Amino acid sequence: MIKCLFMLYRAPHLSREEFVEYWQNKHAPLALEHAASMKMKRYVQNHRVDHVVAESSRQSRGCVMGDFDGVAEACWNSFDEMLAGGGDTPEEVARAILEDEAQFVDLQRSIIWFAEEKPILSES
Repeated sequence: MIKCLFMLYRAPHLSREEFVEYWQNKHAPLALEHAASMKMKRYVQNHRVDHVVAESSRQSRGCVMGDFDGVAEACWNSFDEMLAGGGDTPEEVARAILEDEAQFVDLQRSIIWFAEEKPILSES
């Protein structure tokens, strides 16, 4: 499984609540609308949660706490399948997704990263 992980910072004009609202209720439906044509197998939104456990985990490791507002995961079976996606108009789909992201994501600060998933423990 190929994963595109997108560590998102919200656009500066949005509060955290406005960012979450837009991401969940406007962007997610757009992603779902195009998922089949993009051959996307999975889409997950990971919303930031501030909790004492998170801070304790960071401190015990001496790590920096990421201050992302969220992490999106989009998954495909392979890069070939990903590249074959988009249906008859892959450029239009890509443009629609990017234009929508620009409404709520600080694209200049956000990080995009690709990985190949290697499950070690996977419960259903």
